[in-house]
Amino acid sequence: MRSLPLQKVLRSEFLRHSAVVFGATLAANILNYLFNVAVSRRLGVENYAVLSALGGLLVVLSLPSIVVNLIVVKYAAEFHAVGDEQRLARLSRVVLQWTAILAAVLFAVCFALRGFIASFLHIADDYAVIFTVTLLALSLITPSVRGILQGRQDFRLFANSVILELALKVIFGVALVYAGFGVRGAMFGWSVAVGIALCYTIWAVRGGLSRSDEARLSIDASRLFKTLSGIASATAVLTLLSFLDVVLVKHYFDARQAGLYAAVNLTGKVVLFMVSFLPMTLLPKAVAKAKRGESAGGLLLQAAAGTLVLSGAVLTLFALMPATIIGVLAGPAFVDAAPYVFRYDIAMTLLAGITLVVNYKIALHRFDFVYLLFAILAAEVVAITVLHRNIGDVVNILMIGNACALLATTYRVNAGARGQASPARRVEGRFLSRV
Repeated sequence: MRSLPLQKVLRSEFLRHSAVVFGATLAANILNYLFNVAVSRRLGVENYAVLSALGGLLVVLSLPSIVVNLIVVKYAAEFHAVGDEQRLARLSRVVLQWTAILAAVLFAVCFALRGFIASFLHIADDYAVIFTVTLLALSLITPSVRGILQGRQDFRLFANSVILELALKVIFGVALVYAGFGVRGAMFGWSVAVGIALCYTIWAVRGGLSRSDEARLSIDASRLFKTLSGIASATAVLTLLSFLDVVLVKHYFDARQAGLYAAVNLTGKVVLFMVSFLPMTLLPKAVAKAKRGESAGGLLLQAAAGTLVLSGAVLTLFALMPATIIGVLAGPAFVDAAPYVFRYDIAMTLLAGITLVVNYKIALHRFDFVYLLFAILAAEVVAITVLHRNIGDVVNILMIGNACALLATTYRVNAGARGQASPARRVEGRFLSRV
């Protein structure tokens, strides 16, 4: 009888699917860091600061794609939970069509603003900005389509799509940087990688669904607005908490200090990426449980335990040998950033916890934390703007701000953890309904 709890854990679908996504995330992280290790040594401190700032800007401007991805995952998971393949097939087509249109609009707007972007970030290479804008447009479509795979819990194809993108990013991006094309080469190679991964993802999504029996969809405007506004707000504040600091440092600090901060940020990404598979797995499964009227609290506990163990292990390693880690990830030229690594990675560990709880509450359609997080974000921006004497000041601000944000998100975390069961083939709130 003593082995029963262990056997139950080993048979857990959450554990099995988490293992698949963890493997994909680990492979993607390794590939991403191979990319950064290679290009940082070739570009040098100042040019690597440019690449890091463009990457941070890309994430900040990718807010629409993150919002759409979460909405797609949420409702694809609902359709999948009740076995409604007709609406799932139609949803995939609608997502591809509308994200393509939005991507074209986003490209046009950002292309027109490329001069302002270059001026704000002190970037002289116009082509680097143009390729970043191209990547931004492609990155609106790809995660949204990938959300169908995530929502229907087809984590194997989801993993293939993620790994393909990062593998091609390393191949094309690094090759072009070492061929002498610098930052513009890195961004162009990355764009090609995302474009190819998008083609694969579309094939994977459409291959698993029948087009002949698609159901027509109508949209409940009030439900759509409530869902869109809630997820958009939650995603916006979470993304800005994650990446706005890099952009602000590039604006306020000189090139060398910005480059050192980019290296510190690289170590923080290790912490975040090591546990990023847990929110991705938690969201569709918590949606499915809530849809069936079951409690999703156990899933959160499992994911929280995994987050503590993995992020704690990485944080301990980085605390013991920060200079070595910086040297391995970014190169010997960046070792002056070592004193800031431990404190920055504490801030990122707190951010990992925030991300997990935010995804859990999104699954339960609860957004009670949004206003507090926006207030904390505003306080962080003001503090960095006023108190940016050195990198240490910025890191301390992030630690305090993220600690407050974690407390804000976990407030009443168990309220409404049990969803309301719905009849088969009916979507909660009739967000999308058959005509």
